[in-house]
Amino acid sequence: MVSSRVSALSLAALAAGLALAACQGNPDSWGTGVVKQTDAFGDYSETVVSVPKPTAGPRQFECTGPFAPNTTAINIAADFGQANVITGNIMSPDGSTAPGIILLPNDPALSLEIAWKDPANMVAPRRVAFTESTAWTVNGIGIGTSLSDLERANGKPFRIQGFGGNSGGVVADWRGGRLGNLGGGCVLGVQMALSAGASDGTQARISGPKVYASNDPAIRAANPSVGVFWVNYR
Repeated sequence: MVSSRVSALSLAALAAGLALAACQGNPDSWGTGVVKQTDAFGDYSETVVSVPKPTAGPRQFECTGPFAPNTTAINIAADFGQANVITGNIMSPDGSTAPGIILLPNDPALSLEIAWKDPANMVAPRRVAFTESTAWTVNGIGIGTSLSDLERANGKPFRIQGFGGNSGGVVADWRGGRLGNLGGGCVLGVQMALSAGASDGTQARISGPKVYASNDPAIRAANPSVGVFWVNYR
């Protein structure tokens, strides 16, 4: 979830040696990046990176390419255009904050919030969070994915924390299923949400400091869906 307490900072210090130009007049592009490099012999070169904006449908997130475990803020700015990246204090699930970046902050459907294992240098992602209106998916999982579809994607039932409170509905354990290992050292994090029409009695049966199996009859009766999700890097 993108924090509401982000303060925009400059990436200039991070982007030394990297010049980026916004793409003008093309609504189908996120921007054009120009990477300037000088080798040990003084030879100079420029590489232009143009990233097309997806035209329709959800966008599949993978822990590769610009989001690989060894990526950096500079790499992401080069790929997506510096105008589409801001830095700020990123909030962790425990309430603490650390320097991170917001990618595409003006497009809620595509915006990503990235926290780093090395926040001082902004290298090696620790967590990527998506907005509550995101068009991204992870292994086919997106906002609104049903309980049964989540089990199907995982290949087996999993365990959910009882509803209520900040961590209510969070998947506590994929129990060795596919969503616990996305490749690239990544694990999917999910918080399930109850429908607005769920009765008080239904909510009471699955609330509190208890962990439930996703195939528990009370959980199935409530039929929660994915309310928010994120990716953690090991």
